[in-house]
Amino acid sequence: MNRGIHKLITGCLVMFLVFVCTVGSVHAQLKMGYIRPMFILEKYEPYQEAQRQLAEIKKTQDEKLKKDEDQLQQNLTEAQKKQMLMSEEMIARTREELAKQKDALDKSYSEFYQPGGEFEKKQEELIQPIINKINEVIMRIGKDEGYDFIFDADQGGVLFADNTYDISELILGELLKDVTKK
Repeated sequence: MNRGIHKLITGCLVMFLVFVCTVGSVHAQLKMGYIRPMFILEKYEPYQEAQRQLAEIKKTQDEKLKKDEDQLQQNLTEAQKKQMLMSEEMIARTREELAKQKDALDKSYSEFYQPGGEFEKKQEELIQPIINKINEVIMRIGKDEGYDFIFDADQGGVLFADNTYDISELILGELLKDVTKK
């Protein structure tokens, strides 16, 4: 979702909550809470283990890429030293081989680090189940403990809200009225 829209929605929701909290007659009492996701992640061992695994994967790949980069540099240096002794055909072939090595190295870098690349996929594979578990616990506690809202203190968003307070249909209805008028 667009960050601007997200901030607008979050701002509207916060204003709505302030309104609901100040108008005591809407509900006798709202039960609200917040969490600090970074605090939870820093203390949650499965997340720490996933971070260690990701660091090890990154370190291994960086070492491999560094080795390939060093080999390419060494090959370039050797080719430059021998250039005076080579024929034009040998120079062209050497340049072609070095270009292929550089392309392979660039491809390895991008396949691993680009958005949607191997590292990002591995990150999602290791982290997403942890995030899902945390979200399940938030939902369960929100329902079981009777919270109306649970906020994310780090990002300022709503993590849990009792459906009673969902005014999305009302907002959509008003928006659609404006569209049909035009």
